[in-house]
Amino acid sequence: MPWLPIAIALALARPAPAPPPSVAEDARALLGELVAADSSNPPGNEARAVAIGARRLAAAGIPYEIDTFAKGRQNLVARLAGDGSARPLLLLAHVDVVGTAGQAWSTPPHRLTEVAGFLQGRGVSDDLGAAAIDLELLIWLKRSGVRLRRDVVVAWTGDEESGGSGIQWQLAHRPGTLDAEIALNEGGGPLLDAAGRVSIVDLEAAQKTYQDYTLEATGPTGHSSVPLPGNAIDRLAAALVRLADHPFPPRLLPVTRAYFSSRARLESGDLARALRVLAEGSGPPPAWAVAALDRAPSLAALLRTTCVATTVRGGSRVNALPASAEANVNCRILPDETPQQVLVALQAAVGDPGVRVIPGPDFGRSGPSPLTGAGPDAIRRAVAETWPGAAVVPIMAAWANDSRFLRPRGTAAYGLLPFPLSEADARRAHGVDERIPASALAEGLRFYARLVLDLAAAR
Repeated sequence: MPWLPIAIALALARPAPAPPPSVAEDARALLGELVAADSSNPPGNEARAVAIGARRLAAAGIPYEIDTFAKGRQNLVARLAGDGSARPLLLLAHVDVVGTAGQAWSTPPHRLTEVAGFLQGRGVSDDLGAAAIDLELLIWLKRSGVRLRRDVVVAWTGDEESGGSGIQWQLAHRPGTLDAEIALNEGGGPLLDAAGRVSIVDLEAAQKTYQDYTLEATGPTGHSSVPLPGNAIDRLAAALVRLADHPFPPRLLPVTRAYFSSRARLESGDLARALRVLAEGSGPPPAWAVAALDRAPSLAALLRTTCVATTVRGGSRVNALPASAEANVNCRILPDETPQQVLVALQAAVGDPGVRVIPGPDFGRSGPSPLTGAGPDAIRRAVAETWPGAAVVPIMAAWANDSRFLRPRGTAAYGLLPFPLSEADARRAHGVDERIPASALAEGLRFYARLVLDLAAAR
């Protein structure tokens, strides 16, 4: 064999570089600073977190920009340049967090604390842990001297928890900073089973559309000792009951079928059989299979658009007939439906012209990202190397995140947190004692390093 092919073969066989333990230590220190910055939204104050990240980037000699989208509120974007042979890779995280008022934490929520093998603090899983890993991985790439075919961009955005005004400002005023072929964001990620192993990696490739509607009823006023027909609270209550009794019809999107097919292999009994039938069928879903999923609400929510009353307000005095009453109905809409279509359906379900259905502000919507191609293929390879035997399961999220603003612009955005969490710990986000395993930062760095090198390193 001539010497050149031998050299190429040896280069291809050489193991990819991996971050040393010091990078995980730096990520933990950075995470502690971000937790202490208290970027609770409202008001946000993301500028505190951005200043911390900017200092790390400046020390590493990595170009960055800071963009202010409101008073005290900023985005941070940093970039390592590739050779331009492929479009950029975007590592996206938000640095605002949900407030802790009224929550009884066992440790100070804005101080990173290790408790029984877990790192506890507001934002550690949503989304400051990913922000710390993204930035420290970028610094490691710079120091390691890896040649890149894509630009690798890290973006810390604000206001994700309250509508996404940070990323919306960035896309409106500095769109080139976030232009990318592929984006990795929060939303899915490796899940720990009861034995503490990663057996599933959720890959969020689509998300429902968030939309609020106000149901508003009016009625005659007067003294409560003389009840009158058309009481506003009665009309509103009847409308809400009719709405609850008329769920949207079940429909399966391709991403849902793919998820049910993978999930069926992990379940048993009637639920496994129902998931297989729903995944493989092409016509209307069988009623018995839908009923089986209805007993598992988190799965049932993926079958249809859902609308549920979340707040009710009405009346002014206990001894007066109410002039008006209103309720907020929160809908999570399948990505191939529009808020206008849901508005028409709600009006039909309410069935009372005296009850107005008023749509709230547009929260943003997007179609799904592809389940094949450079991004998903690299994700499957990185998962196989990091957690052999784990299944990559495409999911449609019932929640919303900043990926919904990227997908309409041609970016294949995927929800994939780098670090493993149990389902119980994942549910602690926004709640009391939010936490991640203390080992998660190092494990997440190894996984993301493999994935980023696969996607962005020069061939």
